[in-house]
Amino acid sequence: MRGRPGLSRSLAEFLAAAVLLHFAYPLTLHGTPWAVVYSLLYPVVVFLGVRVVRPAGSRLLPVAVLSAVFLTFGLWTALRPEETLPRLGLFSAIVLFQGYLILELLAFVFRNRYRRNQGPQLIMAAICAYLLLGGVFAALFGVVEVLWPGAFEDSLAPDEPVGWQGLTYLSFVTLVTLGYGDLVPVTPWARSLATAEAVAGTLFLATVIARIVGAYVSPAGPGASGPAEPDPPEEYG
Repeated sequence: MRGRPGLSRSLAEFLAAAVLLHFAYPLTLHGTPWAVVYSLLYPVVVFLGVRVVRPAGSRLLPVAVLSAVFLTFGLWTALRPEETLPRLGLFSAIVLFQGYLILELLAFVFRNRYRRNQGPQLIMAAICAYLLLGGVFAALFGVVEVLWPGAFEDSLAPDEPVGWQGLTYLSFVTLVTLGYGDLVPVTPWARSLATAEAVAGTLFLATVIARIVGAYVSPAGPGASGPAEPDPPEEYG
């Protein structure tokens, strides 16, 4: 996807959709209709994410298949939140799809040589990957909770199961190592996964920020003397 015209706009639109997907989840707490509306965000994120990482001629099939998968499990979960299969299917699909997008975005960030006017693309790609990382761990928390109920505990409601909304909140709090302590993992594997997320979030910030700073201060970055290096041919992740 490197050097593709219009990539900045595609990344900006995908970033906006990712923000809505990961932070607008309280809407689902206001009844089934809002949960259904929220589920419609999944195919939007699929379309915008695939548009960023895939060339124009190979988007239709993955968009159609992934949208069908997310809509099926998303609506099923919204209508039957107490059932295990739809939640497990939705969480697994999120891990696989968002994990793939993270790899493609990080490949863009780390393999791409800085070119004029491309700094914002690196920054937006890094932010998108960071948000997706929080979503992946939230889904992994969901898988753990589905397979081993009671793996997480909410101190404000200790007698109630922790929903996926709470696990999303826990994931991003853990990702930034904030640690309020109101919602915690209580089983060994849940704690191990939370520890892995805290380490991954710290390493992500350290390495990606170093990469972006290095791109700006490298000889090929802004302010370098000599003629600008011509853009390479279009490449896609």
